[in-house]
Amino acid sequence: MDAQHVIARRTVIGIPPDGLTPAFERDFAQFPPAGVILFARDFKDLADARRLIARLRELAHPRRLFVSLDEEGGWVSQLAGHLVVPPNAATLARVADPSTIAWIANVTARRLRAIGFDWDYAPVADVHSEPDNPVIGPRAWGSTPAQVTTNIGAWLDGLKGTGVAGCIKHAPGHGDTRTDSHLALPVCDQPEATLAAREFVPFAAHPGAASLMTAHVVFPALDPDLPGTFSRRIVQGVIRERLGFRGVVITDALEMQGAAKGRTPAEAGLAALGAGCDLLLYAHWNEEVRRARHTLAEAVTDGLVDRVLFDASRPRLAAFDAAHPAPTPEELATPLEALTPEGWESRLADLIARALEVRGTLPQPVASGGWRVIEESEWKHGPTFAQSLREAGVPDGGGAPAADVIAIASRIPLTEARITELRTHAAKRPTVLVGLQNDRFLEAVPEAALRLSAADCTPLTRRVVAERLATLRQGANA
Repeated sequence: MDAQHVIARRTVIGIPPDGLTPAFERDFAQFPPAGVILFARDFKDLADARRLIARLRELAHPRRLFVSLDEEGGWVSQLAGHLVVPPNAATLARVADPSTIAWIANVTARRLRAIGFDWDYAPVADVHSEPDNPVIGPRAWGSTPAQVTTNIGAWLDGLKGTGVAGCIKHAPGHGDTRTDSHLALPVCDQPEATLAAREFVPFAAHPGAASLMTAHVVFPALDPDLPGTFSRRIVQGVIRERLGFRGVVITDALEMQGAAKGRTPAEAGLAALGAGCDLLLYAHWNEEVRRARHTLAEAVTDGLVDRVLFDASRPRLAAFDAAHPAPTPEELATPLEALTPEGWESRLADLIARALEVRGTLPQPVASGGWRVIEESEWKHGPTFAQSLREAGVPDGGGAPAADVIAIASRIPLTEARITELRTHAAKRPTVLVGLQNDRFLEAVPEAALRLSAADCTPLTRRVVAERLATLRQGANA
């Protein structure tokens, strides 16, 4: 097979920002990749997603094409806005048992399959060991190896029999970092013994998962020079040999600055292949990525790629393909309105309600008056938090509110200056402080009359939070 075709079959690519242009379609049909990754930006609704996926598969035919996405629920969801999706893993981890997590995963997978997707880059297997982690945080299934291991095992169980491949990420562990690998290269300075006892555990417990995604993180104890994605010591020595992982290893997106800084797309791809990764993920498509295919093909022809490692991927990719056949016409004919099972929203709402953590009390004067939302994030979907409060029965305080409400949804830890600002405000004015993502800042503002942690900001969670606040207000008035 022509080397360009060979390399194309080792890539998963995004689509152009302006959609399936004629030039892209010609190139795609000539050199079909192993897969495509789609984001919410790529389709206007679920019917449009189905049409897009059908066209991509038509262009790739007769080659098998995997259509993938990041669908974790909560913050990282491509279906949000079209369907009610589950909250962040951290919220579910507070209250959901394994059977409930498996049910949520199963519903998610069957939805994906009916739309046309067959590969989900989930679950996150990172241990939330650094509270100020700006990229993992509430996406993690727990703060201990045992909790994460159990919960991701339940998620993988829920995928069984659905035809959707799961992906445990980001190996060997992205939970103990204070840098977002989308923006820069993180370093995890933990000693090897700590990594083995904590970060490695969830990955080692699931060596038979369909796929695994690498971390753009440097681990000096394992390889002082290269991030995990580009390190043979880590991909081969740790992931394959030490952890015994048998499935497909795919890189995290090679455009992320943790991988791309100082490297062209071709150089990043060559480094990942040299480490032993099976597939290269390019989340965007542009001329530079197209040229990278040419360059990597030349590298294969010129003997610059380790053929032993390169060829060792073939049986893993074949097994991955055989285990996950493309969605059937019957699955794709599922009515879109049938993608939500009976009781889905109410059951999720109950889980969210039980997961809320409330500290503080409402003095009667605060409870009896109206409240004013003086700050909240901008939401991609659903009503504002202020609207949710009004709908729940909390009156607007207008120009003379009994309490100020501040709702913060940020994965990035708040600065000391910001926390000081919140403390100063709460000391002067009765304040209801709501955390809707990384909620650690709540601990640092004891002056707030009421502090509520949800660890999630989906529209359903915002509604449940508003209802809880309304109930607390009524209770203080009773």
